[in-house]
Amino acid sequence: MKHITLFILLLLFPFCASAQMENIRGHVRSEFLSQAIDNDAYKYFKTVTSKGTWKDIDYADRSRSLWQLERHLDRLIAMALVYENSARKRSSDLQKITNGLRFWFDGHFRNDNWWYQKIGIPCRILNLAYILDDDIPANLHGPVSEALRVIDSDDYPARPGGDRSRVLSNHAKALLWQHDSSGVVNIFRKIEAEARIAPIEEIMYDAGGGLEVRNGWMHAGRGVQADMSFHHRGDRVNSTMTYGQELLHEFCYWERLLKGTPFAFTKEHVQFMIDYYLDGVCRHMVKGKFIEPSAFNRELSRPWVGEVKNDYAEQLLQFSDGYRESELRHIIDIQNGSAQYDMSYAYLFWQTDYFAFSRPQWQTAVRMHSERNANMEAAHNSEGISNHFRGDGACMLSVVGREYKGIQPVFDFRMIPGATTPLVAKMPPMNEVLVRHSETVFAGAVCDSLYGAAGFDFRSQRSDLRARKGYFFFDEGYVCLGSNIYSSSNDTIVTTIEQCLKKSDVRRDNNWFFHNGNAYEVLSDNEVLSSVQHRKGTWENCIKGVDYAKDKVSEDVFTLAISNGIKPAGSSYAYAVMPNTNDVRSPWYDILQNSDSLQAVSSKDGSLTYVIFYEAGSIKTGFETISADKSCMVMKHDNRFYVSDPSRHHEQVEITINGKKHIVKLNTWQLAGKTVVLE
Repeated sequence: MKHITLFILLLLFPFCASAQMENIRGHVRSEFLSQAIDNDAYKYFKTVTSKGTWKDIDYADRSRSLWQLERHLDRLIAMALVYENSARKRSSDLQKITNGLRFWFDGHFRNDNWWYQKIGIPCRILNLAYILDDDIPANLHGPVSEALRVIDSDDYPARPGGDRSRVLSNHAKALLWQHDSSGVVNIFRKIEAEARIAPIEEIMYDAGGGLEVRNGWMHAGRGVQADMSFHHRGDRVNSTMTYGQELLHEFCYWERLLKGTPFAFTKEHVQFMIDYYLDGVCRHMVKGKFIEPSAFNRELSRPWVGEVKNDYAEQLLQFSDGYRESELRHIIDIQNGSAQYDMSYAYLFWQTDYFAFSRPQWQTAVRMHSERNANMEAAHNSEGISNHFRGDGACMLSVVGREYKGIQPVFDFRMIPGATTPLVAKMPPMNEVLVRHSETVFAGAVCDSLYGAAGFDFRSQRSDLRARKGYFFFDEGYVCLGSNIYSSSNDTIVTTIEQCLKKSDVRRDNNWFFHNGNAYEVLSDNEVLSSVQHRKGTWENCIKGVDYAKDKVSEDVFTLAISNGIKPAGSSYAYAVMPNTNDVRSPWYDILQNSDSLQAVSSKDGSLTYVIFYEAGSIKTGFETISADKSCMVMKHDNRFYVSDPSRHHEQVEITINGKKHIVKLNTWQLAGKTVVLE
């Protein structure tokens, strides 16, 4: 009897699976139909010509971003939503929509930006296919199907990285619309497989299928890295909050639809995505809600970007089956305002040269570059055209998460908080924002889960400017040291402490500066550059060729910087940043050394000590003598010692503490740069 039952189940399975697939297709169509309708949709019906065009759209436009012809399809989508959601469908309305579709297909419109051809436009056709569905005239089925065939998970836009997730998702929807059940199951497995550490690639291809880069840093590929950051291109720029969120979005979308079906994602893949969200994405956020300002790439040029989509934790909780449930619930409570942000951590994304530090009342991060990772995403589509120096050691203070929101049109992109930069008379051209090859070798951090320091032997990719930069973090704030600053340029070299929107009066007390409840103390004898300026500007300060580029902005800006002079040769600096401090206070730290070869800072009681050895050396801290036989970073926290190799060149280092030698085996391969504990 058991065998007969099994036989019957096997016979029925294809029919059940087919029914479930149609149910999934129905859910996808319902989501398309439930989109908000453009308020101007009824106007589009009135203004569309008999040819299916609009007079206010320039059909000869070739802009690579915000392409005017997008509006043509977007208006058809708005009209289709009105038509399909109407209690009584009017054939005249459908005729206007199909006229617009015929005009589109007959025009064979193309944009030089591959994204429109492979993702943006097919996605809009997909919208129309699902919304109209059976109402698509028979003579348009062929063109619609042909347009959807462009969506192909084996095509180059589906290369590793963020676009892959988007293309896979669109491919699954296209196959569902075409009732291709067997094909879509294969795509479901591909989407699931993206929840993994990226496999190593020797050769990386661009979106058009050409050779982008031969991977000289052989320890990873594109996608989720071993440290839970995300790389989209061969430049290895940190893309966690852009393309990395696309991966998260598409995975959650399909797991929600597939849960409870034979096609659901495995527990291991779901748990990986939860780890990626909590250990990667969340550590790039301020207050659990906003993108940490130094993590921005070219999306900085988009006024609407900044607040993080906050339903991922809720979606992942539904799939978690108890895995890290309390952490997900706590993030949800923080994001919906029922709990205060209370997270304390120090974490180096060692694959990405990005160090994050968080306390309940304030957060910051240090963004670096090196021979492994490029400084900044290129100014694709004329976005982020002034981002040249933003990867050069940015360290930006966030207390509420809105200190820099909307500052872009009036921001002086030569003065990046935390970075040492030249006050050039003219910014370099936009095609030089990304400099792929850096001579910086030493860039990283030493940390445990709560405390840490970052070290950056900065070598500019644009000139002979160099500086050794240390960032040392404590509960009370952070200390920044610079040494060995050299440049032959005729431009003044500055180290910027702060440049943010003015939110209160600025008060000065000798070398102390107070603004918006925070304190900044200049600890060196450098000339101090301090100003409050009322600035006027437009978004052309960071983007070209879009309809909002000339929008005018007027803001008051507070700037504080240290001058390293013209043609510095061995210059240095020191300053401290103290969040939530309104009065002069005694230092909680001791600066032990700030020399060409070594930088060190400790807490007053010696329980926390940081040492950056740019080369072999030794230091007496007052509590112990610490020596290293080669470049490295050392941290002492509560009598435990931690060691890292920001150069990623060493397999081991000899650390001597009070005369006792320790041979420390360092992390290598995909873990190179990660801190190890001295046992």
